[in-house]
Amino acid sequence: MSNLVTVAWMKWGMLGGLSLALVACGGQAAPEASDQPTVATISGKISVWTGEGRVTVPGLPGVSSSVRSDGTFTLTLPSDDELSGQTVSADGIAAKVGCSGSIQSSAPDLQTYAVMSVEARDSAGNRVASAVTGSKPGLLSRRVNAHIWLYSDSVTQLRGTMDCAALLRMAQIPTLPVTVAINAKPGWNVVELNITASANVLAQVSASGSLVNSGAGSRHATFRTVQELQAQVAF
Repeated sequence: MSNLVTVAWMKWGMLGGLSLALVACGGQAAPEASDQPTVATISGKISVWTGEGRVTVPGLPGVSSSVRSDGTFTLTLPSDDELSGQTVSADGIAAKVGCSGSIQSSAPDLQTYAVMSVEARDSAGNRVASAVTGSKPGLLSRRVNAHIWLYSDSVTQLRGTMDCAALLRMAQIPTLPVTVAINAKPGWNVVELNITASANVLAQVSASGSLVNSGAGSRHATFRTVQELQAQVAF
């Protein structure tokens, strides 16, 4: 019996210590950070490229890179100082990636920024391209995967919902709910927008998605225009 009492008191002591730790932190445990390291560059390729030119980040004209003849480039992401005056609160992330909606941060004073697209300029002209690819896993199903580079000035959890139908610009998909579940750390985090869509025999299409930490982290990405994406996923 005495051993049982001792074990019980040890358990209560551990729980009590945990409760005190939570109270000391304002009732909440510290948010978890992503397992993936932050990055400093974007390594990419413009899917259709002619001659020589440059890529720039919309809204950040000072952030640019030359492009090789095969369409590949390495773009250095802006530092904290270069982002001064350009960052937004968590609620501004949706607009930065071309969606609408509301995102909340566990860090109330969070300053953030998101890069999804680049403006590509070559001898054929100017166009906006994103690190996005589409696939057709089935006759009536489609998948879209996009990479986004998300800057955070602190460790935070980002949660919320967005409507990203404007990204696809497909009349069959007037709304596209996306669930946001990101654990970010200070610096540039690589996150993924994953979308699935399916059609029925009546040609009605439904779609949904998630915005989450990238499982693969930083990798070479192909940048396509929305017209190229639509060609990949058209029903």
